Amino acid sequence: MPHPRYGTEPIPSGYKVDEDKIRRGHWRLSDDRIFPETVLAANTENQNYALYPRKYYVDVERICRTCHRPFLFFAREQRYWFETLRFFVDANCVFCPQCRRESRAIQRRLRRYSDLYANPAPSRKDLMFMVDDAVFLVEHGVLRNLSNVGAMKNRAAKAISEYPGLERLSAILEAARTKTDSKQPNHGDGK
Repeated sequence: MPHPRYGTEPIPSGYKVDEDKIRRGHWRLSDDRIFPETVLAANTENQNYALYPRKYYVDVERICRTCHRPFLFFAREQRYWFETLRFFVDANCVFCPQCRRESRAIQRRLRRYSDLYANPAPSRKDLMFMVDDAVFLVEHGVLRNLSNVGAMKNRAAKAISEYPGLERLSAILEAARTKTDSKQPNHGDGK
Protein backbone atom coordinates (compact mmCIF):
# COMPACT_ATOMS: atom_id res chain seq x y z
CA MET A 1 0.00 0.00 0.00
CA PRO A 2 1.44 3.37 -0.93
CA HIS A 3 2.03 5.91 1.82
CA PRO A 4 1.17 9.47 0.76
CA ARG A 5 4.42 10.86 2.18
CA TYR A 6 6.89 7.99 2.06
CA GLY A 7 5.87 5.96 -1.00
CA THR A 8 5.88 2.18 -1.40
CA GLU A 9 9.53 1.12 -1.12
CA PRO A 10 11.86 0.94 1.88
CA ILE A 11 13.88 4.14 2.27
CA PRO A 12 17.60 3.47 2.83
CA SER A 13 19.06 5.70 5.53
CA GLY A 14 22.75 5.32 4.80
CA TYR A 15 23.40 4.00 8.32
CA LYS A 16 24.64 0.49 8.97
CA VAL A 17 23.49 -1.37 12.09
CA ASP A 18 23.58 -5.14 12.54
CA GLU A 19 20.10 -6.69 12.17
CA ASP A 20 20.37 -8.51 15.51
CA LYS A 21 21.17 -5.23 17.24
CA ILE A 22 18.16 -3.59 15.57
CA ARG A 23 15.88 -6.44 16.71
CA ARG A 24 17.24 -6.24 20.26
CA GLY A 25 16.53 -2.48 20.17
CA HIS A 26 12.82 -3.07 20.75
CA TRP A 27 10.84 -6.17 21.65
CA ARG A 28 8.19 -5.61 18.96
CA LEU A 29 10.68 -6.23 16.14
CA SER A 30 11.44 -9.83 17.12
CA ASP A 31 9.34 -11.58 14.45
CA ASP A 32 8.61 -8.83 11.93
CA ARG A 33 10.04 -8.50 8.45
CA ILE A 34 12.36 -5.51 8.69
CA PHE A 35 14.59 -3.68 6.25
CA PRO A 36 17.92 -3.09 8.08
CA GLU A 37 19.17 -0.66 5.43
CA THR A 38 16.45 1.79 6.55
CA VAL A 39 17.53 2.00 10.21
CA LEU A 40 17.44 5.36 12.00
CA ALA A 41 18.83 5.97 15.49
CA ALA A 42 16.16 7.05 17.95
CA ASN A 43 16.34 9.98 20.34
CA THR A 44 15.09 8.23 23.49
CA GLU A 45 14.85 11.53 25.39
CA ASN A 46 11.91 12.48 23.17
CA GLN A 47 10.08 9.17 23.61
CA ASN A 48 7.18 8.30 25.87
CA TYR A 49 7.92 4.92 27.46
CA ALA A 50 7.37 3.08 30.74
CA LEU A 51 10.30 0.63 30.85
CA TYR A 52 12.13 0.34 27.54
CA PRO A 53 12.62 3.00 24.89
CA ARG A 54 13.06 2.23 21.21
CA LYS A 55 16.72 2.42 20.27
CA TYR A 56 16.13 2.27 16.53
CA TYR A 57 13.43 2.82 13.97
CA VAL A 58 13.40 0.64 10.89
CA ASP A 59 10.96 0.14 8.01
CA VAL A 60 8.72 -2.77 9.02
CA GLU A 61 6.26 -4.73 6.91
CA ARG A 62 2.80 -4.97 8.47
CA ILE A 63 -0.50 -6.51 7.40
CA CYS A 64 -3.51 -4.20 7.66
CA ARG A 65 -6.18 -5.44 10.09
CA THR A 66 -8.95 -4.03 7.91
CA CYS A 67 -8.03 -4.80 4.29
CA HIS A 68 -5.39 -7.50 5.01
CA ARG A 69 -2.93 -6.01 2.53
CA PRO A 70 0.77 -5.59 3.35
CA PHE A 71 2.12 -2.09 3.96
CA LEU A 72 5.29 -0.52 5.31
CA PHE A 73 5.44 1.25 8.64
CA PHE A 74 8.33 3.52 7.75
CA ALA A 75 11.19 4.35 10.12
CA ARG A 76 10.65 8.07 9.45
CA GLU A 77 6.96 7.70 10.27
CA GLN A 78 7.85 5.90 13.50
CA ARG A 79 10.21 8.70 14.49
CA TYR A 80 7.37 11.19 13.92
CA TRP A 81 4.90 9.07 15.93
CA PHE A 82 7.19 8.43 18.88
CA GLU A 83 9.29 11.58 19.10
CA THR A 84 7.10 14.37 17.72
CA LEU A 85 3.58 13.18 18.50
CA ARG A 86 4.93 11.33 21.55
CA PHE A 87 2.81 8.23 21.12
CA PHE A 88 3.68 5.54 23.63
CA VAL A 89 6.62 3.57 22.12
CA ASP A 90 4.78 0.26 22.35
CA ALA A 91 2.02 1.56 20.06
CA ASN A 92 1.80 -0.38 16.85
CA CYS A 93 0.62 0.66 13.42
CA VAL A 94 -2.01 -1.92 12.46
CA PHE A 95 -3.86 -0.14 9.63
CA CYS A 96 -2.52 0.79 6.21
CA PRO A 97 -2.49 4.49 5.23
CA GLN A 98 -5.63 4.09 3.11
CA CYS A 99 -7.62 2.42 5.90
CA ARG A 100 -6.38 5.02 8.42
CA ARG A 101 -7.49 7.82 6.09
CA GLU A 102 -10.88 6.18 5.57
CA SER A 103 -11.31 5.64 9.31
CA ARG A 104 -10.61 9.32 10.00
CA ALA A 105 -13.10 10.35 7.29
CA ILE A 106 -15.74 8.09 8.83
CA GLN A 107 -15.12 9.54 12.29
CA ARG A 108 -15.32 13.15 11.01
CA ARG A 109 -18.53 12.49 9.10
CA LEU A 110 -20.10 10.55 11.97
CA ARG A 111 -19.31 13.38 14.38
CA ARG A 112 -20.82 15.97 12.04
CA TYR A 113 -23.86 13.79 11.30
CA SER A 114 -24.47 13.26 15.02
CA ASP A 115 -24.17 16.98 15.77
CA LEU A 116 -26.51 17.90 12.93
CA TYR A 117 -28.98 15.12 13.81
CA ALA A 118 -29.24 16.54 17.36
CA ASN A 119 -29.86 20.07 16.06
CA PRO A 120 -33.61 20.83 16.37
CA ALA A 121 -33.51 23.54 13.67
CA PRO A 122 -30.82 22.77 11.07
CA SER A 123 -30.33 25.11 8.12
CA ARG A 124 -30.86 23.96 4.54
CA LYS A 125 -27.09 23.59 4.17
CA ASP A 126 -26.95 21.54 7.39
CA LEU A 127 -29.66 19.23 6.04
CA MET A 128 -27.70 18.73 2.83
CA PHE A 129 -24.59 17.82 4.82
CA MET A 130 -26.66 15.47 6.97
CA VAL A 131 -28.09 13.71 3.90
CA ASP A 132 -24.65 13.39 2.27
CA ASP A 133 -23.12 12.12 5.51
CA ALA A 134 -25.95 9.60 5.93
CA VAL A 135 -25.31 8.26 2.41
CA PHE A 136 -21.60 7.89 3.15
CA LEU A 137 -22.12 6.33 6.59
CA VAL A 138 -24.80 3.85 5.48
CA GLU A 139 -22.61 2.80 2.53
CA HIS A 140 -19.72 2.21 4.94
CA GLY A 141 -21.89 0.18 7.32
CA VAL A 142 -21.63 2.68 10.16
CA LEU A 143 -25.28 3.73 10.41
CA ARG A 144 -27.33 0.59 10.91
CA ASN A 145 -30.54 1.97 12.39
CA LEU A 146 -32.37 2.48 9.12
CA SER A 147 -35.49 3.76 10.90
CA ASN A 148 -33.56 6.74 12.30
CA VAL A 149 -31.94 7.42 8.94
CA GLY A 150 -35.34 7.19 7.24
CA ALA A 151 -36.83 9.63 9.76
CA MET A 152 -33.96 12.03 9.09
CA LYS A 153 -34.51 11.66 5.33
CA ASN A 154 -38.21 12.49 5.73
CA ARG A 155 -37.36 15.51 7.89
CA ALA A 156 -34.88 16.73 5.26
CA ALA A 157 -37.33 16.09 2.40
CA LYS A 158 -39.76 18.63 3.87
CA ALA A 159 -37.16 21.41 3.66
CA ILE A 160 -34.94 20.43 0.70
CA SER A 161 -37.13 18.19 -1.44
CA GLU A 162 -35.24 19.24 -4.59
CA TYR A 163 -31.86 18.13 -3.21
CA PRO A 164 -30.43 15.29 -5.39
CA GLY A 165 -28.76 13.65 -2.38
CA LEU A 166 -32.22 12.66 -1.13
CA GLU A 167 -32.71 10.44 -4.19
CA ARG A 168 -29.41 8.69 -3.50
CA LEU A 169 -30.29 8.26 0.18
CA SER A 170 -33.71 6.85 -0.71
CA ALA A 171 -32.13 4.34 -3.09
CA ILE A 172 -29.57 3.27 -0.49
CA LEU A 173 -32.23 2.87 2.20
CA GLU A 174 -34.42 0.84 -0.15
CA ALA A 175 -31.51 -1.42 -1.09
CA ALA A 176 -30.57 -1.87 2.57
CA ARG A 177 -34.17 -2.69 3.53
CA THR A 178 -34.47 -5.17 0.65
CA LYS A 179 -31.24 -6.83 1.75
CA THR A 180 -32.48 -6.99 5.36
CA ASP A 181 -35.88 -8.35 4.28
CA SER A 182 -34.27 -11.08 2.17
CA LYS A 183 -32.36 -12.30 5.23
CA GLN A 184 -35.55 -12.66 7.31
CA PRO A 185 -36.75 -16.26 7.60
CA ASN A 186 -40.07 -17.08 5.95
CA HIS A 187 -42.41 -18.40 8.68
CA GLY A 188 -45.41 -18.82 6.38
CA ASP A 189 -46.97 -22.18 5.64
CA GLY A 190 -46.40 -21.80 1.89
CA LYS A 191 -50.09 -21.58 0.94
